[in-house]
Amino acid sequence: MKVLQRRRAPNGIAESLERLVARNSREKPSFSAAWILGAGVGEEVDSYMTEGGRVSIRNSSDGQVDYVLHPHEYRLSAEESSVLDHVLSSLKTETPPPGTEADRGYMLSRARASMPPGASMDVKEEEKICRLAVRYTVGYGILEALLEDPHVEDVYVDAPCGRNRVHVTVNGVGGFNSVVRCRSNILLEETEMGHVVSRLCQASGLVFSEAQPMMECDMGLSGARATVVGRPLSPAGTALSLRRHSSRPWTLTMMVRNGTMDAEAAALLSLLVDGRSTMMVCGPRGAGKSSVLAAAMFEFPLSQRLLVLEDTRELPVDAMQSSGYKVQSMLADGRGGDRGVHAREALRVSLRMGESALVVGEVRGEEVRTLYEGMRTGRAGSAVMGTMHGESASSVYERVVHDLGVSPEAFMATDVLLCMSLSRPRGTQRMRRRVKELAETGEEPGEFRPLLEDGRWSRGLADSRTVGRIAAAWEMGADEVMENLEARRGMRAFLSDAGAVGDGPLSPHWVRMANDHLSSAMGAGRLCAEEVVSSFAELYRRRSGVL
Repeated sequence: MKVLQRRRAPNGIAESLERLVARNSREKPSFSAAWILGAGVGEEVDSYMTEGGRVSIRNSSDGQVDYVLHPHEYRLSAEESSVLDHVLSSLKTETPPPGTEADRGYMLSRARASMPPGASMDVKEEEKICRLAVRYTVGYGILEALLEDPHVEDVYVDAPCGRNRVHVTVNGVGGFNSVVRCRSNILLEETEMGHVVSRLCQASGLVFSEAQPMMECDMGLSGARATVVGRPLSPAGTALSLRRHSSRPWTLTMMVRNGTMDAEAAALLSLLVDGRSTMMVCGPRGAGKSSVLAAAMFEFPLSQRLLVLEDTRELPVDAMQSSGYKVQSMLADGRGGDRGVHAREALRVSLRMGESALVVGEVRGEEVRTLYEGMRTGRAGSAVMGTMHGESASSVYERVVHDLGVSPEAFMATDVLLCMSLSRPRGTQRMRRRVKELAETGEEPGEFRPLLEDGRWSRGLADSRTVGRIAAAWEMGADEVMENLEARRGMRAFLSDAGAVGDGPLSPHWVRMANDHLSSAMGAGRLCAEEVVSSFAELYRRRSGVL
């Protein structure tokens, strides 16, 4: 084969041409209506492999961060492409049964039966072709490759889709606790967007049209939630937003490990949850409110029953149930009318379902009055936790009392407010999630007392009203509660350090083991935090086999 060598021009013209060609190139196979654009030559920050393909994160010369995806299906061999075309052609006449899982299973079996005889592929290669055929018939096409990336949190397609690249939000790239909004190298054609919307309608049973130009539904894939808007609400055409939930449940020790909070904050949250406190988690969108709430849920003892009320499936109900927790989930999505009315009715029902801790996915409307009424009268159970938009404890108070009509006295049923922040260190494009404030309500409505200062326990924590209530309920002195808190801090710091070599120590299993170990020590007599942490470390080494 003859090799052509390019001579570099002294003035850099050749290099500029290479960049221009790389930036303006585009490709797509015959079975897809999504283009992969040229990646340019920006500095690579990180790269990794996912089930969907190879990903490269790059700093672009125009100040943006690029998410460059090289999907596996766009790099098929000639034989693989031929076989995939054959299978796709065979599946065009198939009519799968309704339901996301049912139609995928049916089409996968039909794809396997449609494989051409004599193809020189092994079983693994044939299965890859069959799954790609499902993706591009009853699936969501290249969007599935994005959702298979565990770093991806959000996917945005702005209208008109044919002129706007897909954008994504990714976490944990180039650092433990970093969130980056990126421009991808993917461009969807209108036909691809139409196919995606059609699939969402089929999976959800909802209607999307000019008469009903907004749709919110679960995708039934990667725990993702879709929001679609179209004409006339979106004059330029259909726009799409996907929110992907973490495939593994968050724990407070994971958040200590990635820098979202210190071990002191995690220990205090653990104590507050175990002490059946009423807590609201607030912050701006994308600050990690739901993740913190989900992580805090694993701090409940197994004996505690939980009622979980949400309008979008985000909280780890299945993971908790499989781990032995008693959890009842309720979904209030308001499809039949106003969301607030449905949420209020669901909340009223939950308050009549017996003694349980109540976890509300997001408190954001008229249902807040019902919630605070239940909290004030004691009908809301042994503990209440939820999330709410707000920048600080004071701003949440202002919104609840002045905007949503809850009386200042009723708001005092809130024991503590945890506020998350989303910052941009030194003005970079990478954002950082961090616990900003943890405060308890004061003696007078609208007053708050900090429980954390710079992420660490405040100097007056032992005199806290909330700590005092927990001490009284546990028939302990405030000094014993502080020793309990120190033991929780030590065990979480140990697990966080152990997580440097793997995620096992950060899992819900070891959160429960730590809490059970502490509970046994509390029942045995007066607590010594140092002894509790030391014996727990020995337990971990013995059970995990790590010396």
